[in-house]
Amino acid sequence: MTSRPTARRTADPSAASSDTPSAVLSRNLFDAARNLTGAAVPTLADASSVDVLEQLLRGEVPPPGPVHGSEQFRCAAFATTREDVARSAYEVGGTSHVPHATPFRQSLSDLRPRLIRHLSHSSRWLARDPGRARLIREAGAHSLIVLPLTVRGVVLGLFVLYRLAGSNPFGEDSLQEAARLANRAALTLDTVRRRIEEDALARLLRHSPEAEEPPALSALEAAHGRGTAESSAAQWYDVLPLSGARAALVVGTAAGRGVPAAVAMHQLRAVITALSALDLPPHELLARLDDAVRRLDHRPPAPYRQPPDRSRPGTSCLYVIYDPTTERCVAARAGDPSVLVADPDGEVSIPRLAPHSSLGTGDEPFETTEFEAPTGSTVLLRGGGTGVPEQHEPHEPHPPQCAGADDDADDPTPERLREAMIHSAPHLPRLADRVLRHLPLDRRPPVLLARTRALDAKDVAAVTLPPDPATVSTARAWAGRQLAAWLLDDLAYDTALVVSELVTNAVRYSGGPIGLRLIRDEHVLICEVSDTSGEGPHPYRPRATDEGGRGLTIVGRLTQHQGTRYTSSGKTVWTEQSLPE
Repeated sequence: MTSRPTARRTADPSAASSDTPSAVLSRNLFDAARNLTGAAVPTLADASSVDVLEQLLRGEVPPPGPVHGSEQFRCAAFATTREDVARSAYEVGGTSHVPHATPFRQSLSDLRPRLIRHLSHSSRWLARDPGRARLIREAGAHSLIVLPLTVRGVVLGLFVLYRLAGSNPFGEDSLQEAARLANRAALTLDTVRRRIEEDALARLLRHSPEAEEPPALSALEAAHGRGTAESSAAQWYDVLPLSGARAALVVGTAAGRGVPAAVAMHQLRAVITALSALDLPPHELLARLDDAVRRLDHRPPAPYRQPPDRSRPGTSCLYVIYDPTTERCVAARAGDPSVLVADPDGEVSIPRLAPHSSLGTGDEPFETTEFEAPTGSTVLLRGGGTGVPEQHEPHEPHPPQCAGADDDADDPTPERLREAMIHSAPHLPRLADRVLRHLPLDRRPPVLLARTRALDAKDVAAVTLPPDPATVSTARAWAGRQLAAWLLDDLAYDTALVVSELVTNAVRYSGGPIGLRLIRDEHVLICEVSDTSGEGPHPYRPRATDEGGRGLTIVGRLTQHQGTRYTSSGKTVWTEQSLPE
């Protein structure tokens, strides 16, 4: 048996040009099957075929144990030394069922090999399997070996060898050699199977942010588009509500690939969501996120967790806060994400963001950049992927607007994004699709678009008060008049108590001017009291005999949400009350 084997490749779905993860894994599985038949023909057999369970190609994991039902198999490879047999063989890529009461089904049922030294063409079981019977008769096959491809009791497929007319029948030594090949091939197929399983889980984890609709906020309207720059990259985007009717926009790409990267992405999203609730400015939030990434990367290794891949780009993140009362954004980044702003007149600018290395890789401090986003502007956040931020000369504080300042000479992406943004479509999801179409397939990062809205001036009222105990009654009266002007008399009594408690604390614990601001949002009334003290309120549970200490408890009962936002000049204590329907 020295003739050159001929491989049958007709209708092979693995030959498709798609580069999706499932297509790549299918090609790997078919390649492994072809390697097995190539090793068997012509040294061991005149013809050989490998059929794999259809479940594998669907990304499913076959259950352990024998195959008893009507499982479907797909021919993954066929090789033979005879051209006429190759022309008549059933097609690679074709599907079939394995009938009962045949050597093939028996081998799948008890997971044991079958050796048929002398195969009779009049055997009754051939009538139950007409496809293989035609091959056997037309090729003149007279000896047969059937082996199940199994790993740890899980059936992956079926390996069949034939001796044709003019060759000696198989013997026990042939069966042992075939079993050795089958065991080696089964391990290869199992590796592919596990990659299919991991890929399916990773895709599920990666695509979960894509399935989430951005929340409805009064500050902005948002839409996102998933990039394809790296099919296995774990990319995410978030829109997070903040105090004072503000909103945070986030895009990021986790380092690595597969399940570890997808898990890391969800961990980072959870950390960012928790840190955003603390009302941290962008540079402080990224500093804490950077520390979290370092801790996650230096955990002791576990059997289920792969070590971080240092050869791949690091974790990148862009965090932007939009304030509808000032129509301005403040941003900070790690890695190479960028932001573009298209104003209502169609002018597109690229704010120059302070550069910083990927999360967990540098010691330099994070810096913030402020830029304008007038109402009706479209803000585009472009996720990272290269892991290398744009380089700038040593700088003084960055100018807020510098069109093209972030353009990398070797990266046409910013200019292409600018072209797509010049004529902003009124429908944001449609604009997101157009933006991605302007980029080459291999350089499509995740994008998050937001169309800004400003709060009407009549929905924001503010007053500055002196740090005097008499100020409390003044503040209460001012708030009552404002709520009457807004026709919110139903909230007047509760709001008066809230204002009294917060202003009293500000007078007691700070020595500078006190700011009181009321914001009428679409669904909530926001009350903010600012002072010059950096010490936040600390509620505690008073005893029944205590005469004081119940102020913050009362505030908590009268409002739905409350918190503290720290600033460079002090702090702001805020509350939210639901508006009457």
